[in-house]
Parts: sequence; C-alpha cells; structure tokens
Amino acid sequence: MRASGAITRFHGGIRVTLLKRIDAIIGFFDDDPFTAKFSRERLRSVRQTIFVYYLAILLPFAAAAANFPSERPTRIVGAILFLAVVLRFNHWARQPPPEKSEDMSPGAARLTAMMVLILSLAQAYFYIALPLTLAARNPDSFEWSQIFGLGLLTGLIQGAALTSVLFASRAIFFCLLFPLVAAALFLFSAGNVFMPLSLAGIVAIGYYLALLSHKAQLGLFRAQYDADEALARTERANGELIEARRSAQYRAEYDGLTGVRNRYAFIRDIEAQLDRGGSGVLAVIDLDRFKPINDHYGHYAGDLVLRFVARRLQRALPKNAIVGRLGGDEFAVFVAGKPLASDPCELVASCDRALARLRRPIRLSNADVSIGGSAGGRIVEATEIGVAQALQDADSALYVAKREGLETLKLFDDRIRDEATRLAAIETEMSKREALDHFSLAYQPIVNLRTGEISSFEALARWHHPRLGEIYPSQFIAIAERNGRIREITIALLGKALNFAKEWEPPCRLSFNLSAAHICGDNAAGEIIALVESSGIQPDRLQFEITETAMLINFDVARRNIEILREAGCRIALDDFGAGFASLVYLREIKFDKVKIDGSLIRSARDTAGRAMLNGVIKMLSAMQLESVAEYIATEEDHKTALLLGAEFGQGYFLGKPMSDTQVTAILAETRQRAIEALERRSGSDRRAPTVAPHDGGNRPAVRIAG
Repeated sequence: MRASGAITRFHGGIRVTLLKRIDAIIGFFDDDPFTAKFSRERLRSVRQTIFVYYLAILLPFAAAAANFPSERPTRIVGAILFLAVVLRFNHWARQPPPEKSEDMSPGAARLTAMMVLILSLAQAYFYIALPLTLAARNPDSFEWSQIFGLGLLTGLIQGAALTSVLFASRAIFFCLLFPLVAAALFLFSAGNVFMPLSLAGIVAIGYYLALLSHKAQLGLFRAQYDADEALARTERANGELIEARRSAQYRAEYDGLTGVRNRYAFIRDIEAQLDRGGSGVLAVIDLDRFKPINDHYGHYAGDLVLRFVARRLQRALPKNAIVGRLGGDEFAVFVAGKPLASDPCELVASCDRALARLRRPIRLSNADVSIGGSAGGRIVEATEIGVAQALQDADSALYVAKREGLETLKLFDDRIRDEATRLAAIETEMSKREALDHFSLAYQPIVNLRTGEISSFEALARWHHPRLGEIYPSQFIAIAERNGRIREITIALLGKALNFAKEWEPPCRLSFNLSAAHICGDNAAGEIIALVESSGIQPDRLQFEITETAMLINFDVARRNIEILREAGCRIALDDFGAGFASLVYLREIKFDKVKIDGSLIRSARDTAGRAMLNGVIKMLSAMQLESVAEYIATEEDHKTALLLGAEFGQGYFLGKPMSDTQVTAILAETRQRAIEALERRSGSDRRAPTVAPHDGGNRPAVRIAG
C-alpha cells in the first residue's frame, strides 16, 4: 500500500510539472499577479477575435474546396474543420459563467492552444498538398499558385487576428506560413526564385510585426496594470484614511471599553443640549465593590463588569439620556426633561431605577458578582451654571452619598455647597507649609472588657485651625491623601506619639492608624521602622491599625509593608472590620494580630438580628485566634452586649473619650497608684478586677492600667 501510494504521488508530481510546462508554453502564467492577469487578459481577447480567426480559415477554404471538392486534401481538411466548428459551437453560442471562462480556466486555455495548433497543421497540409497535387497533374498550369497565394493570405490574416496570444501567433507562422514559404521555394526552384524569396520576406516581416504587436500590447498592459494598481493603492489609502478618521472620531467621542460617551464628548453633548435651551439632572455614579472584583477575578472580569454597567445604565434610563464614562469605575448620566428645581422627582426617580438595576447580580463565566453604586446629582438649567461646575457639584454630592451609604441619588443643595466650600478651604490650608504646626494628638483608651484594664491608647489626629476651627479627621485625611501630604503628616504625628508613649509603663501599648495611601508607599514600612528604632520604644508595644481601603488601593504593596512591620515586632490590627466588602479575603491573605469590629455592627446588635450577626463575627475571630475589639461602645448596653458575646476588648465614649497628653499621664499615674494601694491592702492576696463603671462625664474612664 505504501509503495502504491508513493507511485501515485510520483505520477501526480510528474503530471503537475508537465501541465505547468504546457501552461508556460501557451502563455498562461500565474507566477505573480501581473503575469497571471496578463495571461488571462490575452486569453480573454482570443474569445473576442475567435470569430475573425475562424472566418479567416473557413472562407478561403470554402473558395478552394468549391473548385476542388473531390480532392483528397479537401475531404480530409474539410472533415477536420467541421469537427472543430462543432466542438467550439458552445463557445460561440453561449457565454460561459465567469468562474469557467477561458481567461480563468487553464484547461480551457490548453484546449484553445491545441485547437490553434491542429487547425494550423491541417491548413498547412491543405494549402501545400493541394497545390503539389495540381502542379504534378498539370505542370504548365498555374492553378496551384492561386491556392498557394490564398493560403499565404489567410495565414497572415490569422496571425494578425491572434497577435494578442503569442503562442497562437507563433503556431500559425511556424506550422502554416513558414511551411508554405518552404513549399514555395520548392515549387519555384526551377523558375523565378525572387518570387518565393519575396514571399519569405513578407512572412518574416509579418512575424516581426506580430512580435512587435505583442510587445506593444505587453507594454500597454503593463502601463494599464501599473495605473490600475496605483489607482487601487490610492483607493485603499483613501479608504484607510477614511476608516482612520472614523476610528479617530469614534475614539475621540466614545469610551473604547464600554462604548458609551467619553468624558469630553459627554460634556460636549450636555453643553449642546443646554445651548438649545434644554435642562435636566446630571448625576455622577461611582461603583461600589468594583475593585475587589477586579483584584480577585482579574482585569478581564473587571472589564466585563464595566460593560455590563454601561449597558444597564443605557437600558434603565430614558432614550434621550446621555451616558458617559468619566474614567475608571466612575460613570455619569444626564437625563433631560422638565420640571426641574420645583419638582425634579421624576428625573431623580429615573436615576434611582438605574442604580437599583446596577445592584442586580452579574453572571461571569465562573461566578456571580454583585456591585452597587453611589450617585451625586445636580439640577442643570440652560443659563444657570456651566457643565464643568455642575460636574464638580455632582461630585460633591457623590462624596456625601458615599459617606452616608445612600443607595439613591443625592442631589446637590446648599448644605453640600457649604460643605464643599469648607473642604476647598481646608485643602487650601493643607497645602501651606505651616499647616503641620496646628496638628495635635488625642488618645482614646482601649479597654480589656474582662478585667477593666487599659490595654492601650489609640492616637487620634486632631487639627485645630485658627480660622476654620476644629477640622474632623474624616475631612482632612482624605484631602491629605489626595494632595500627597499624608506621609508627611503621618511621620510627624507618629514621631510625636512615640516620644510620648515610650514614657508609659509597659505593657500599655500605643495604637496608631496608618492611612491607606501611606501604607501603599514603596518605602513606608522601612521609614516607620527607622522612626521606631530612633525613638527607643520596643516594637512589641506598638500596634498599627490598617483599614481594608489600603488593600483596595494596592494589595501587594500593602501586604509587603505589613509583613515587614510584623517581622520587626510590631502588631497589626485590621480596622473597621465589617464596614467594607472584602474583609474576609484579607483575613485569609494577611496575618493580623487583632481585628477591630466596626461600630455599625455594634449598633446593629441592639436588636436580635444584629446581635446574632455580631455573635457570629466574634466567634469567627476567636476560631481564627484573633483578638477582637468592639468599637464605638457608646452605652452601658453596648458594653454589656460586647462582653456577653465574647469580645475581648472595647473602645468608645462609654469607656473613655479621647484625652490630651496631660490627661493620659494623669490617668496612668492615678491608675498605677490605685494598683499599688490595692496591692498593699491585700498584702499579696488575689486581686479581683474592678467592675468597669460608666463614664462620669469627663475624660477619665473608671478602669485601671494593665499590669
């Protein structure tokens, strides 16, 4: 079987090689686009002149055959011509389909070449054999010369008719005309030799003219081909330029990922509507829980979520609404319509419905994910404010919506305007060099709920500005992170806290908050460790609190800095556990020593359902061997609940308000003195932990220091 297959392949290769050689001989080339096209054009021209060619064959033959019908050459060549006409009648009578025309089919081209060759040989036989027969029969008669001259004339006409196909023209000259010239030299050898020589010259000139005609056609076709190619290139270049312009126009106006309007086009569209006297609600939407999805499932999943969000906004809002992506996971919408400030309820309701649709689960290839969105809005009228200011106002309303945890649109109002004005003033003051001079620290105790002892103090940043008054950390920390001063403030306040805490008697610890932006700095941990070492305090007396926001900004850098701090001996606490959306993931990925339970869970524990949730959280932390701190204990009931459910530590106004340096020193000294007196009274007997009393209205908690 293998041998037969090899033989078949060998024969097939020979056949292909032979056919290519034949195609090259007859002028059907496909080596490159030019020769292939030229070959097809020449073969196409054969079809246009084939009638002239056959008429040039049939008319002279019919004239000669009419005078000598019984001669053998007449009968033989007549039969050949009849068969040729019958075989080629289909080509004359019907136009073949484009895919089977002669100019496209090598097989048809080979058949045409074979027919020209056969017909040329048949005519050569007729126009040589018949004159020789007549000359032999009657040497004195010149009837043969008429037949001979007719053959030369029809050959020249045929050669001229097929000059576009060099092989056909050559076949006519070499198979018909040159043999006739040779026969003429033989017949005139005994007479006027100049006659056959002149005929030979005429045929040679005809052959030369045929070659020149072919070369001229080739040159013309080359010029036409080059012109067509140049035109095609120009058209392609124009098409590419048009497409590039369209693409550039699209990229200039649409977001490449989601297909909605980009920031520039979004603003321009709103401005166009306002110029026409339109009005409406402009809303800025910031997605919630998007970054954990991006980090956990990858950027491809994040891109899919953004596309889903854009599509849902387009479907949920009215058809005349404008949807845009401002950047990242922030979108904006403009819902046109009236009435406005007097009764914007319907327009706001449209935005609320869109927000509700965003909260529906999104099916990815390997998981269902849920996101949400916070939105701030601004009523925009034609002559009121510009779009840029409206976006800024909507962004201010968005800030309030995120802070308050709203799931509906928050409209910009006078209160938000006043707050935005104050924030702008705070940002201006923050940028001044002397801003650090007005920062200070307060210290809030963290209490062991079982023993009532103060286990540590959390250092809390305070900023009292001479003109703006007391500025809350929730305001200035975000501004410091945004303008890049958070590192400078953190290092300055940490240095101040370390110098104060090293005077405390062990094992009382210092707990210090590290901002998300700072802990995500490349050299943050090294800088903090250097500061700790220079202060002389033992690292195990330090506890750094970090919120999950740091992991949301840059998880890898935050984890690396946390590991460096733990290796140096510092303790790490996860702050505000339960306030975010991915805390459990970070508990698994990062080693923490303590977890501070967010006050929202403490407050919710005042009812049965919330109590069960808090109980579950505390048990989970205990199973993970993590210390738990219940934050925001504001009432005696909160304290009892946290203690009953198993929380180890507590913090809040009920246990102790933030204190100044002087107050902390006094409470530590007083607590230490009470402990000494108690030891003396009991003379070494077992000490019983005093009950934690409610706050007495001042800054002094009724607790004692650990140790």
